Amino acid sequence: MQKLKTPKKQDNKKNRFILPVLVVTIIGVLVTISSLDFFRCNVRRQLSSVNDKFINDIRDKITTLEKEEVKDPLTLRRLAEQYNLLGTIYVERELWTPAIDALNNSLKYGNNSPAVFYSLGLAYSNRSVQMSSADDLDKAEACYRKAIEKKPGFHDSMYGLAVLLFYHRDKKDEAMKLVNEIAAANPAFYEARFAQGRFLYETGKRQQALSVYQSLSADLDKLPPSEIVNQYKSNCSSNIDALTAELSK
Repeated sequence: MQKLKTPKKQDNKKNRFILPVLVVTIIGVLVTISSLDFFRCNVRRQLSSVNDKFINDIRDKITTLEKEEVKDPLTLRRLAEQYNLLGTIYVERELWTPAIDALNNSLKYGNNSPAVFYSLGLAYSNRSVQMSSADDLDKAEACYRKAIEKKPGFHDSMYGLAVLLFYHRDKKDEAMKLVNEIAAANPAFYEARFAQGRFLYETGKRQQALSVYQSLSADLDKLPPSEIVNQYKSNCSSNIDALTAELSK
């Protein structure tokens, strides 16, 4: 089966998930044909420029708040916020264990938001591959599902869950249903549409995969040029060429 190109190839030697996170800069989409590859998508906050001093300031705030013998609701909320911020930065830096510890502390202090469960899902997903941990994979799936339970239609979490299910649970039908739902509700979630094509291709549905990429290509052509858009277009075009060649044989 011929490989389909995707927006940005990552280092597979690290054998890790690529993040579909809310907290990193735009990096890429579908990566390679490997089952261990995950994705990155658009973000709400850029933390790539955060320096060590900022991290140390957060830790100092946490230490000060932790010292209070009686923690009133305001203190608890501040602790939850600081731990969440710290965990978010660790996720962006791909420091999975510190991220998991910080985000679980945010939960402990009352921040049980969908975003926290989503970020935990990302961290557990990545560490599960890095450490070959079935337990972490179970936790990742549980966190993704919890985020969706708390926020139905949470596309980023649905996307992460879909890839996990497709490659690590052999629940391809559920995975396909998830990316189809995302693509139908939000056609601008291009990562999900790349995943649609990828999933169809890997299940032998080449003609349907080609149709997905052709539709995606038409929509990408309507966008103003940018580095990421140009990368999407290039890889989409390559996938169309590869599929067309296969189907013509």
